[in-house]
Amino acid sequence: MKSMLQTTAPALTQRQQQYMGRQMKFELFSIAWAIAALFHMANHRTYTVSLAYFLLTIAAILVLAKPSSVARFTLFILLQVFQVITTMPSVSNHWLFTAIVNLTIIQSLVYLAIKNKSFAVNKDELLKIFAPVVRVELLILYFYVVFHKLNSDFFTPAVSCATDFLVSQDATGFAARNLTLLAFNAYLTIAVEAMIPLFLYFRRTRNLGLLIGLLFHCVVAYNPTNGFYDFSSMIFGTYILFTSQEFTDQVYRGYTALLSWKNKFKKSVSAFTLRRFLWILAGVTVVFAFCSLLILTLNTKNFFAVLFWSTYNFSFIAIFLMAMAKTKRSQVAISIYPFKLPAWSFVIFPLLAFVNGLSPYLGLKTENSFAMFSNLRTEGGKTNHFIVPVSTQVFSYQKDLVEVLSSSDPLLQEFAGKQQLMVFFAFKNYLNAKKPERVEYIHQGKREVFELNNPATHNGLLNRSSLLLRKLLSFRVINKFDPQDCNH
Repeated sequence: MKSMLQTTAPALTQRQQQYMGRQMKFELFSIAWAIAALFHMANHRTYTVSLAYFLLTIAAILVLAKPSSVARFTLFILLQVFQVITTMPSVSNHWLFTAIVNLTIIQSLVYLAIKNKSFAVNKDELLKIFAPVVRVELLILYFYVVFHKLNSDFFTPAVSCATDFLVSQDATGFAARNLTLLAFNAYLTIAVEAMIPLFLYFRRTRNLGLLIGLLFHCVVAYNPTNGFYDFSSMIFGTYILFTSQEFTDQVYRGYTALLSWKNKFKKSVSAFTLRRFLWILAGVTVVFAFCSLLILTLNTKNFFAVLFWSTYNFSFIAIFLMAMAKTKRSQVAISIYPFKLPAWSFVIFPLLAFVNGLSPYLGLKTENSFAMFSNLRTEGGKTNHFIVPVSTQVFSYQKDLVEVLSSSDPLLQEFAGKQQLMVFFAFKNYLNAKKPERVEYIHQGKREVFELNNPATHNGLLNRSSLLLRKLLSFRVINKFDPQDCNH
């Protein structure tokens, strides 16, 4: 990355600077995308739980070591897509969205190889191909993040996810005692999450949208309910594709300043004196004391992940603020048409993202459909959404529910204790995978008993659905009685 940064010298023409800036922006995106993958694995503690994760970790480190390498970056995103496919449907929303973005980049690589009749890829050309598509996909993601929350339970303070997150993040306990604040918080959440994509869409408000998004995702990432720094770091990576040339220039200035400080520090250390030794010792002591104070203050088992996230996200925001201060109005635009797809074939993955978010309203999956922590309920022939009626469900998966009464399986017994219902499709495939000794349940109004050693009670429950359907469809459990609690 050093050679690329050094080429953005003032002696270059404006057109040359813009070209090299796009080359550098690809490198910044590669770095942010690799960091997002590492944060994902840090949150789920999966660096080495499987060969796929181990290889992905190595690939991310290789990208960080040489972000200008298209070959390394390609290997990295291919491994991520492979990992998602092999673990579906048990993937988080942001990890699935990351895979959609990576598939878009892979399509861009194939498109350029066919177009240029060469596997030699120009980073500037590659960025110009995939960046507009990814921007569209991010707007689709934000659309559903807001749209799914337009339901009665999200605006019911007693069960709203907005309440859960605010109360868990408020160490003072003030929010839990203030019902007006809890009710207002749901509207504030919707307003902020709606403003971000709206401001990103328009050129004049794009930087403001980025700033609101950075601050919002910075705060959300610290919520103890879940380590959202994996989601936030993914969002930060996509934000780079919305930044102006001044942002990359600011990174260059910071990088060269860091190199200069590093060289001065080396010279200072090499010329050893007692005074300098005491200064270094004092500096190390201050850093150690600061870290110790953070450990006591945060009181979290995931301290090192939080520390790394804090360093990353505050540095990112600081660089962006410095860039905003120096950005002229004419520099705000990414391009004349920032959302223009390079070819009609590139509608495939934005359409996939759109249909994925639409799934609950079609009667398809409810898990990893960008409906995370939205209180949305569309199962059992009724819905709590303000706009979309249940009649839009052209598929019947969600209408067929099962109530587990008791089971030898711990998870099914937990569902029974909480009076939670399962979609029959998910229930059947769970029994097929886990094969519990006994399950008592109600299905279509009939009380049934499944006994593993009694084939007469199986009723086709051990007939697995097709691999494709099991990969694509995943369903949440729901409360038997409304309202719906906050659930992923």
